[in-house]
Amino acid sequence: MEANHSIKSTASNLLFTPVLATVMQSRRIMTLLGAVSLFQVVLTALKLPAWQCPLKLTLGVACPGCGLTRAIVLLAQGKWQTAVHLHAFAPVGLGIVLLLVAGTLLPAKIRHRATLRLAAFEKRSGIVFWLILGVLIYWICRIMIHN
Repeated sequence: MEANHSIKSTASNLLFTPVLATVMQSRRIMTLLGAVSLFQVVLTALKLPAWQCPLKLTLGVACPGCGLTRAIVLLAQGKWQTAVHLHAFAPVGLGIVLLLVAGTLLPAKIRHRATLRLAAFEKRSGIVFWLILGVLIYWICRIMIHN
């Protein structure tokens, strides 16, 4: 019985490990991810060639994030219904891009406090695990509906 509890506890700790807070601890990583994300969104908004999905280009299968950048652009333009229709996780994607950009600009003390709060939230809720699971389920549903 004790070993079973230990396995469950270990699995729970792995699934509820802070991911966003870990990224937020490093200004370099946040800056890099924020800049790449913002660059992709701006290129897409300007209808310029942007980074294309390698899965779709090579195998012809849409990945879980296909359409997310276009949906984020639509959100930024105030076209919420169209954006969510294109990709249901567009508000989450926009939130993550904004978190990365804002986290890059925050002073070190404020960023540190925000990181601690975010880590505590991630440990309690397992939000990253649930979002990844949700995106995967959404992706499977999209594949089944469109094929």
